[in-house]
Amino acid sequence: MQTPESKKPPRLMLFAISAVMLVLGLATVLWWYKATPRQLTEADLPVELAMNYLPEGKPISGLQMTDQNGQAFTEARFQQHWSFVFFGFTNCPDVCPTTMLVMKQVWQKLPPAAHTDPKPQLIFVSVDPDRDSVAKLKDYVAFYHPEFIAVRGEHDKLDVLVKQLGALYGYEDGPDKDNYTVNHSAQLVVVDPQGNLRAIFSPPFVVDELVKTFVHIRQFHKG
Repeated sequence: MQTPESKKPPRLMLFAISAVMLVLGLATVLWWYKATPRQLTEADLPVELAMNYLPEGKPISGLQMTDQNGQAFTEARFQQHWSFVFFGFTNCPDVCPTTMLVMKQVWQKLPPAAHTDPKPQLIFVSVDPDRDSVAKLKDYVAFYHPEFIAVRGEHDKLDVLVKQLGALYGYEDGPDKDNYTVNHSAQLVVVDPQGNLRAIFSPPFVVDELVKTFVHIRQFHKG
């Protein structure tokens, strides 16, 4: 007949069971940590993205604009694309033509993999809706590349996008009401395929650097 003491499992067996339970517990915690999404921080960024990539993407919403074909342009148009956004106007004498030519060269130099889904798109947003009609914008972007998109909206609609992307614009009086210039932000803004502000490039723009950094962004971004 066994005594209560003799019924206890050996100490070695207890130690083995405890060790197995500890290992299983650590494995569970490690699996949970890896499976749980973590917000990226600047410390996570590769050196080549530190100047451009925004770890905390800012969602874009509430857009009611029109593209160069007269079709509605809402935040849905950012989905499933990498979008370069540039604010300008068709009467711009220098900054806009220069930037559009840069982007034409970027499109030509992007490697084939960077043109696959989610495909990139260039969106030229007019900050001069009083003079930039849909037809005028269509001719303007087509001159640089047939795939480029132009967008316009009355001032209240335009400002919704301007504020969300951190851009600025203002008017400088000319000799008459139809002859004026527009001062505006010159940055290139990148919106990710989920519709979040994701990167900012500041001038002066270098074609090869834009291409290289954009490729790195696509490789790094896992959304």
